[in-house]
Amino acid sequence: MTYNSFEAVAFLAATLAIYWLLGKRTWQNGFLLAASIGFYAYGEPLFVLLLGSCIVVSYYASHAIAEKGPHSQLILRLAIIALLAILGTFKYFNFFVGSFAALFASIGLPFDTITLQLGLPIAISFYTFQSIGYLLDVHAGRTRPESSFMDYALFVAFYPQLVAGPIERATNLLQQIKVERSITPGDVGYGVYLIVQGYVKKVVVGDNLAVVVDGLFANPTLSGPVLVVASLAFAFQIYCDFSGYTDIARGISRLMGFRILLNFNHPYRSLSLTEFWHRWHITLSNWFRDYVYIPLGGSRVAPWRAHLNVIITMTVSGLWHGASMNFVLWGFFHGVMLVVHKIYVDLAHPYLGAATSSRGYVFAAWLLTFIATLYGWLLFRIEDLGALSSYTWALATDWQHMDLAVLMLMQVLPFIAIAVVIDLVESRTLDIEQSELRTFNPLTGLYLGAGLLMIILLGQEGGGDFIYFRF
Repeated sequence: MTYNSFEAVAFLAATLAIYWLLGKRTWQNGFLLAASIGFYAYGEPLFVLLLGSCIVVSYYASHAIAEKGPHSQLILRLAIIALLAILGTFKYFNFFVGSFAALFASIGLPFDTITLQLGLPIAISFYTFQSIGYLLDVHAGRTRPESSFMDYALFVAFYPQLVAGPIERATNLLQQIKVERSITPGDVGYGVYLIVQGYVKKVVVGDNLAVVVDGLFANPTLSGPVLVVASLAFAFQIYCDFSGYTDIARGISRLMGFRILLNFNHPYRSLSLTEFWHRWHITLSNWFRDYVYIPLGGSRVAPWRAHLNVIITMTVSGLWHGASMNFVLWGFFHGVMLVVHKIYVDLAHPYLGAATSSRGYVFAAWLLTFIATLYGWLLFRIEDLGALSSYTWALATDWQHMDLAVLMLMQVLPFIAIAVVIDLVESRTLDIEQSELRTFNPLTGLYLGAGLLMIILLGQEGGGDFIYFRF
C-alpha cells in the first residue's frame, strides 16, 4: 500500500479515527502496531516475517548488550551481523556474486554464479539501519534498552515512516511512544499543511516530471542540452517524490501526536555539497556520520585519513541506495567532491575574507553546487554504465539539438516552478526546524485549497511508487 492510493487515504482516515477514540496510550500503541503490520503486509505478507525477525533480534540483543557482561561486545557484533545478513541476502547477494564473477572473468578464471530469485522487501534498508542504530546507541549508553516489547516493535514498525524514513532514533520517536499524547489545533494545522504539500509534490510535480524523465532517458543517444534538461527534471522529480513522502509521513505522525525527525531542509539552496548533505536526507546523513564516519576516526586523524574516511562513508552510503555500480559511483563522486570542498575551504577561504559574502560569490557557489548535484543525479539515475559513459561524453562534446532541449524545458518548467513556489511559501509559513506553523490565516487556507485543486486537476492518477520505496 502506498500513500498515493485511495486505499492509503481510507486507511489513514480509519486509523486516525480509531486511534483517538481509544484514548489510552497502551491501547493506542497496540492498535498502531497492528495497523503498521497490516499496512506493511498489504503488499507482501511474507515480508512481515523479516520485519518481525529484525524486531526480535534487536530487542533481545539490546537487553543482553546493556548488561555489559563479558559477551556483550560479541552479542552486539552477532546481532549486527544477523541484521546485515537479512539485508545483504535480499538486497546485495546477486550484486556481489555478479561483481565477483566479472572480476574472475577479467583475469581468465572460471566462476560459477549462483543467484537468488528474491523480491526486494520494501523498507528493508530503513528498518535494518534503524535497528542497528538503536543497538549501537544502547551499547554506547546513549539510550536504555526498551522494556516493553510492544513499544519497541512500534518504534521499528511505525507505519507513517516505516517505508522510506526518516530513519528515527530511540531518543526521539521511542520516547514519544512511551508517553501519553494529545494534539492541539496547531498540530492539526501543521499536519494537514504537510500532508497536502506532500501530495502536491508527489502526484503533481514528481509524477508529471517522471513521465518526461522516463521518456528522455529511454533514449541512449541524448545530446548534451537535452541531457541537462533531463537531469534537471530528474533532480526535481526525486526531490519532490522523496521529500513529498517525508512531508506526508511527518504530517500523519503529527496528527497522531508524534514529531518525527526532519529529513529535508531546502537542499537545492545549498552553497556547497557539504551543505547539501546537511539538508538532503538528513537522517541518513546523520546515521552514516555517527555509525560509520566517526567510528572510522572521523576528522580526529591525519588529514589524508580524514579525507579517506569521507570517501569511504559516502561510497558505502551510495551502496546503501541500491545494489548497482552506479550507486557506488554516485556515493564515491559525492565523497570526492566533499573532500575537494574541504581542501578548498582550508586553503582558499582564509585569503578570500569578505569576498565570500558578495552576491557574485554566493551565486557562483550555488551554481557550481547545483551543477555538481545534477551530474550526481545522472550517476544515480542511470544504472547501465555504458549508457552513463555515453551520456557523460555527450555532456562534454555533443551540444546539438538545442531547439529540442528548449521545447523539453518549456514542458518541465511549470512543474519545477510549482516546486520552487512550494519551498518559498513553506519558508514563510512553517518553521520546519521547530516543527511549528509561523502563521495560519485565510491566505494559508486558500493556498492549501489551491493545492487540493492541483492534486485533482493535475495529479497523475495511479502514479508510480515513491522512488525510495525500492531502497
